[in-house]
Amino acid sequence: MPIQLVRVLGFDGPNIYSPQPGVLLQARSERDHSALLRDLLKDGAQRVGMVIGYLDLDAVAHSDQYVITASFVTPTPAIGVELARHAVAAIDAHERGDETYDFDEQLWDLQKRRRAEALPMPALQIVAEATRRGVPGFVRADGALQIGYGARGWSLDMGLLRGSPMRMLDVAATEIAPFAAPAVAVPWEQIGTIPVVALTGGAHADEAARALAAALQADGEAVGLAVAAGFDAAREVLADQTFTCAVLSLDAADLLRRGMPFEQCDLSVVAGMPESLPPAAADWDELARALCLPMLATASQGVALLNMAVPALAALAEYAPCRVLPLDAEGASMAAVLQAWRNR
Repeated sequence: MPIQLVRVLGFDGPNIYSPQPGVLLQARSERDHSALLRDLLKDGAQRVGMVIGYLDLDAVAHSDQYVITASFVTPTPAIGVELARHAVAAIDAHERGDETYDFDEQLWDLQKRRRAEALPMPALQIVAEATRRGVPGFVRADGALQIGYGARGWSLDMGLLRGSPMRMLDVAATEIAPFAAPAVAVPWEQIGTIPVVALTGGAHADEAARALAAALQADGEAVGLAVAAGFDAAREVLADQTFTCAVLSLDAADLLRRGMPFEQCDLSVVAGMPESLPPAAADWDELARALCLPMLATASQGVALLNMAVPALAALAEYAPCRVLPLDAEGASMAAVLQAWRNR
């Protein structure tokens, strides 16, 4: 096969390659196709109408093959993944002399999908204002727009907006028809975030998360707890308005595949390394970087607890924007985590 897709990942949150959502593509090929791949990705994104940035490509020779790595940031990673797949398929078809593969048709389908999934203008305006105010916002699994976290969160049913006689924002449109956007009253004075504790490291992290949640509940907090949580499960907790704080033990494999479900936390705990390497990880160093993502996203006034007994984890301590406290080789004890929480 002239070129073979090794893996393509769509990151919905901060990840080991960028603090923004994006895409990672890795392929093997008989020749260095990185220049052609770059052109196909740039041209394809423009024709689909999707925004990409920081496009970076690298080709490394290994014996008789090249390993090509491409990454870029985009607010639409799911569509970016499909664009990456089609770009590789187009190169493969060209190299094999297959004239039946129609790259243009694939791009047309992606353009229709992007338009169908585009946010209504009022929703985009709300997201822009939230960004200006430093408040997180995301589209929930149920399709609603979520602004803020927990008890300080607010949501908007975009199905009502999509059903209104208004134009969707289309960044690829050359003609803009006038429309009347429905007024949306956003209670900005009530919207914000709740304290978030993020833990990684397998069973030790899960145990510490349960113990910390129990201790905080005993203190009278309404705690949202997610154990071994994937991206969607963690965001479900963050969107629940009954919670005044969130304790999230994050699944390592999902961190690698989709990134973090939040942009910042108040306390992070990296309890250790899992016993086995998840299939999504290229190697142990990549896994260590994924596990340390919450530490790198801890607020400057927050605290990170790190298992310094693991060299691959300890090596990342210098990149933390916050104070880092060492954990012993046994992982995260509830007492240490609770003390760090109360002293943060």
